[in-house]
Amino acid sequence: MRIVGLTGGISSGKSTVSNLFKSHGIPVVDADIVARDVLRKGTGGYKGVVAAFGEDILQANGEVDRPKLGQIVFSDPGKRQLLNRLLAPYISSGIFWEILSLWLKGYKVIVLDIPLLFEAKMDKWTKPITVVWGLTLKHSFSDSWQETESTRKMPGIE
Repeated sequence: MRIVGLTGGISSGKSTVSNLFKSHGIPVVDADIVARDVLRKGTGGYKGVVAAFGEDILQANGEVDRPKLGQIVFSDPGKRQLLNRLLAPYISSGIFWEILSLWLKGYKVIVLDIPLLFEAKMDKWTKPITVVWGLTLKHSFSDSWQETESTRKMPGIE
């Protein structure tokens, strides 16, 4: 099995590249989706975050108010580090189980979409690594596709 790392900054075009992999039948494990899942009500991540940050971060339905939590952690580096320490084990475990599930289904190539691939030290799991930088990526999935200035400006292309 080959795990391809996919990374890039905000608005770099990573979602477009991820969708290209998906359109060619290659499954993508999205770390952002896994991170949302580990904060759902009742999960271990949820319990740890609520214990650390208090019930003020909850919405009326009991789910974590992600924008409110974001305001707290992005204004205080110490709290951001605490959140990362609390959630990292759950996110890593969630990614592992998704990869295992896809492997058991017979997939030979899986893309791991992680914005902070190197910072999370998950680059060791992946080979090769695709870094998207402003969608100037020239790698093609077939001989007919090549990213150009004109396609970058097309509607629906991030």
